[in-house]
Amino acid sequence: MTYQAIAFDLDGTLLDSTGNIQESSKKAIQHARRQGLKVILVTGRHHTAVKPYYYELALDTPMICCNGTYLYQPQNDQVLAGNPLSKAQAEKVIDLAQRQGVHLLMYSRDAMNYMQLNPHMENFKRWVQSCPPEVRPELRQITDFRRLLEQEEIIWKFVISAPDPALMKATEAQLSPDEFSCEWSWIDRIDIANRGNSKGARLLELLQRWNIDPQHTIAFGDNHNDISMLTAVGLGVAMGNAEEAVKQQAKQVTLSNNEEGIAHLLNQLL
Repeated sequence: MTYQAIAFDLDGTLLDSTGNIQESSKKAIQHARRQGLKVILVTGRHHTAVKPYYYELALDTPMICCNGTYLYQPQNDQVLAGNPLSKAQAEKVIDLAQRQGVHLLMYSRDAMNYMQLNPHMENFKRWVQSCPPEVRPELRQITDFRRLLEQEEIIWKFVISAPDPALMKATEAQLSPDEFSCEWSWIDRIDIANRGNSKGARLLELLQRWNIDPQHTIAFGDNHNDISMLTAVGLGVAMGNAEEAVKQQAKQVTLSNNEEGIAHLLNQLL
């Protein structure tokens, strides 16, 4: 098989457990690019939280952000395609989070916004502050989510989190699948976006723009929100650290994100 594109999830996949891209992965990606393959980052992250890795790899392709909610070109700050939440949808999520007592993080056009710190946010804030100023993600503490809605901000998605899985499941159950796409991105985090958004759907759209057959594409992932991407392409690869349900949907399983799993497979294929 001649491959033309490779899609990478970030957390738990391209990033090891320390949050870094392994040198072996960088070399394998450089080799793939020299052979003419397009490399795409496909992530649940906001685009400003992808930039440190995007520029580390010296990429020029668009990135797929917020689990497929939008396609973003960093070089000119252009949203090439997107399906954000409506104001009414955003208000429903804010109201639900307040009723349920779960933590809420709002992804607006150019920033990630929170009202209160929780352990996730404390760790994330430390990472943000460690990034060089020129690629530092935009993280803002605000006093009221609704003020952004009043300002007609674009809202890409929300992240709700709580230490109690039962509370998380009860909260998710109140979000109609006819209106929202909900993806578990961690054991205590649910991403809430507009209906129809997924990594797989947006990746297929991008491949169509490039006239690349999905069967000539490789995708690497580790979590539930990666399944749509792994099953959409010719070779969906689950990391060794992936959950069993993800591995069952993949065509191949490689070593873990700490064991040079990406380089191990790409060196075999390319």
